[in-house]
Amino acid sequence: MRLRRLTYRARLCIVAASAVISLLPVAFIFLNSFMSSTESEMRYTSRVTPHSSLGLTSGSMHYVEMTFVPDLLSLSGYRQVLLQDPTHLRFLWNSLILAVPIIAGTLVISPLAAYGFERVRTKHKEKLFFAYILTMMLPMQVLLVPHFLAANFLGISRNYLAIILPAIFAPFGVFLIRQQMKGFDKSVIEAAKIDGASEFQIFKSIVLPNLKPTMTALMVLAFSEVWNLVDQAVVFIHETRHLPLSVHLSAVSSDSMVSVAFALSSLFMIPALIVFIYGQDNLAEGIGYTSFK
Repeated sequence: MRLRRLTYRARLCIVAASAVISLLPVAFIFLNSFMSSTESEMRYTSRVTPHSSLGLTSGSMHYVEMTFVPDLLSLSGYRQVLLQDPTHLRFLWNSLILAVPIIAGTLVISPLAAYGFERVRTKHKEKLFFAYILTMMLPMQVLLVPHFLAANFLGISRNYLAIILPAIFAPFGVFLIRQQMKGFDKSVIEAAKIDGASEFQIFKSIVLPNLKPTMTALMVLAFSEVWNLVDQAVVFIHETRHLPLSVHLSAVSSDSMVSVAFALSSLFMIPALIVFIYGQDNLAEGIGYTSFK
């Protein structure tokens, strides 16, 4: 009994330590977003400025001086982003323009495709499904080449559709939902067919209402993927004003606008946090269905 208690406490300590380590970058960004522009320039730029000239450590090079808590709390970063230069919010809007149709399309296409793979009786169905989900193992950088060729053929290589369409038909959602469908009681579906229900009626009235945990988990995971996309935006979006915020953040940081970068990063985390809080109850349960059969 004592050994079991010690084991439980050790596991609890490991989980708590992992959680703290994971939250450190988030806390660092959030707290530094309340740093004044003068202090952020002094701490996080290598350029020698009148504010950092007294802190030279070697020759004319000024090193980064990280801190969690600013010397003086300030809203200058948020003031510049929200009031003085709101053009930065355009890139947040671009991220939403990409994320909303991808999530909506995924939640429509994935359950329909999963139901088709599960219900259709064909000889080579499982081989086709295996080839379909095999693309999940390929890095995104490898898939960008055929995606670019297909988008160029369709004439959408400089359009948001070049990013939205491949993301909607990604195999992960189909795989995740089909795993839950494998655990359905087939007798219920057969009884509905005997009563005269069509396949669409069975899907709409029996299957779909029971997919809520997995659909919610898919929404959270798909949103986290598209909200942080970089490679696809760099390849397919050629105008700077159309880039998502995930790409714009790097440009802001390189321009030595550190206080703005911290404020934008904090705003960038808010939609992802809202989606996670909404779906946290069903996230673990939905992912757990992937272990069935």
